[in-house]
Amino acid sequence: MKYLLFTALLFLFSCSENTETQAYVSTSPNIIESSNKELLRTFKGDYSHWKNDNGTESYEDLRFELGFYGSFNEMRQAQYRKMGIVTDLSQIQNIIDSGKPTFIEGWSESCVYCKMGEVALKKLKVEHSNQVNFVIVDVSNRYLEDVTETLRYFQISSTPTYIILDKNGEETYRSVGYAAEGEKLSKILYENY
Repeated sequence: MKYLLFTALLFLFSCSENTETQAYVSTSPNIIESSNKELLRTFKGDYSHWKNDNGTESYEDLRFELGFYGSFNEMRQAQYRKMGIVTDLSQIQNIIDSGKPTFIEGWSESCVYCKMGEVALKKLKVEHSNQVNFVIVDVSNRYLEDVTETLRYFQISSTPTYIILDKNGEETYRSVGYAAEGEKLSKILYENY
């Protein structure tokens, strides 16, 4: 019964998401049903690590409340998809071919400047969410598919890298290194509608 309720809630939540993000979000987490769990540790705002009564371990996503997963990698992959992180070149090309401008961010979980830019980029994403596709490419590729082809194609060699493509898929702007100037990026995006 809990699984059915969770699935229904997850479906309703995913229906309210931006359609560009929906295609890449895992909507069926590996739910671990167990009545007795022992909490091993919690990383506030990220995840909890549990030991189940049958001796297996599970990981609970706290960042997006996606549920429980049988492995850390499964949980992290679901979180990355929820964040809009895509590394597969063919998926990115499908997004670019949608006829809308695309903002590509070369990102790494361990990049301090990427984290510093998140505030400006969050506002930018809210402001332009209906007119622009936003794609984050995980340069370090710790939890998703092989990113080598994508990095070569877009010539991303450092983080953060910001690339703006017009609605025809032509590059109109590129910056490498910390340059998350929200107003400047917003103006460039408006010019590409």
